[in-house]
Amino acid sequence: MSVTGERDTNQGCLTVAIRMPVRIFALVVVLPVRMAWDALAALGRGLGAGLGWLWRRLVVEPLGAVARGTGRALRRLVRVLVVAPLVWLWTAVIAPAGRGAATAVHWLLRALIVVPLSALYRYVLTPVGRGVTWSLRALGSGAVALVRGLGNGAGRLLAYLVVLPLRLLHTHVLAPAARALAAALKATGHGTGAAARWLVRVLLVAPLVLLYRYVLTPLGRAAAWSARALGTGVGWLVRYLLVVPVVALYRYVLTPFGHAAAWTARSSLVAVRWLARYLLVVPVVAFYRYVLTPLGRAAVWSVKALYRYVLTPLGRAAVWSARALGTAAGWLVRYLLVVPVVALCRYVLAPVGREIAAALGHAWRVAGYISRAVGRGLKWLGRTLIADPARWVWHTVVVPAADAARAVGRWTRREILAPVGRIAGDARRTVQDALHTVRVTVREARADARRMLFGAPKAAARLPEQQPAPAPAPAPDLVKRTPTRHR
Repeated sequence: MSVTGERDTNQGCLTVAIRMPVRIFALVVVLPVRMAWDALAALGRGLGAGLGWLWRRLVVEPLGAVARGTGRALRRLVRVLVVAPLVWLWTAVIAPAGRGAATAVHWLLRALIVVPLSALYRYVLTPVGRGVTWSLRALGSGAVALVRGLGNGAGRLLAYLVVLPLRLLHTHVLAPAARALAAALKATGHGTGAAARWLVRVLLVAPLVLLYRYVLTPLGRAAAWSARALGTGVGWLVRYLLVVPVVALYRYVLTPFGHAAAWTARSSLVAVRWLARYLLVVPVVAFYRYVLTPLGRAAVWSVKALYRYVLTPLGRAAVWSARALGTAAGWLVRYLLVVPVVALCRYVLAPVGREIAAALGHAWRVAGYISRAVGRGLKWLGRTLIADPARWVWHTVVVPAADAARAVGRWTRREILAPVGRIAGDARRTVQDALHTVRVTVREARADARRMLFGAPKAAARLPEQQPAPAPAPAPDLVKRTPTRHR
């Protein structure tokens, strides 16, 4: 077991022999260094606090003020040299240019799109629409009048050719015949079936057949002819008032306009395609085909030849030479350098280094204990010899003396200085009153002497009424009174 409590395992005689002298020497050397280090650390903390305060007062705050002033100056410079020119550029150049460009684009759009479309709408589509509307309105009015006339005519024909004859037939033929037949049957009591059938055929069927053949059939044919004529007229009106104008508008206005627009678009596309082909694609393809491709093939062939016939043999020779040299150099370095160095490091330097490091660490810790003990002793001496007597003097002598001096000062101010101030104020007011009386008396005596020497004036100016003497100002309190604190 070692001195530091570490178990001695795998340690040679060299380690055991150098351990104690090295530790003693390290303690002797390190102890002053550690004590000096602790003293310098304490002094450095104090100096650091003082230098920090000085740094803040003498460097940071002035530099902060300078930086703030510099920042304000830089802001002003940036505002004058950058912001103001940019604002002027935007206000005087970019914004007017943008407004001009917008105006130009608006004018172009208006001149190329809005005005032609407005003219097309106003002078082509609007008249055509009005004509179509008028034609449809006229066609509708004519169709309505025709249908109304045909309806009225058909109604009158039906009324005079069908309804009125049927009513007359019913009133003057069928009803009397039916009544006569009923009366005959009632008178005879029984009628024969043949007589009844003959009467029905003669009085009902024959008139109805005649009515259908010679009245209803001609009326139906006339109505069919009228409907065909009406359909022909309506078709003619729709054709020449709606279809023909629309077809003419489509054929002679919209179709040429669409063909022109399509031709313009195709021409522009062909021109753009031709320009892109012969100004971009053809030169790029030619450059790639006749310049880059031969150069690339030549470069590839050159690189392959260089790699195959030059670099490969050189690389193989260099690899073989490097391997041979590496093997020889490795053997020499291993047995002439590495093995001795490893042996020296393992059996001499490592134990010595470990012991020196352990000794320095042990000595540093022991010196720390000693330095802290010395520091605590110095701290105790300073507190006992300086701080405690100074605290006792402060609390026992200085503080009571200061309280007594404050009490004496308050008593002097209250009992001596305040009455003296009041007396001085009264004396000052008395002197002011006496001086005022003397001035008034001298003024009156001077006025009496002037009247005795020169006489009274003819129109003596009215003297202003004598104002009462102003009250004297209060005497200043020479001693500021403060409330007395009782401890």
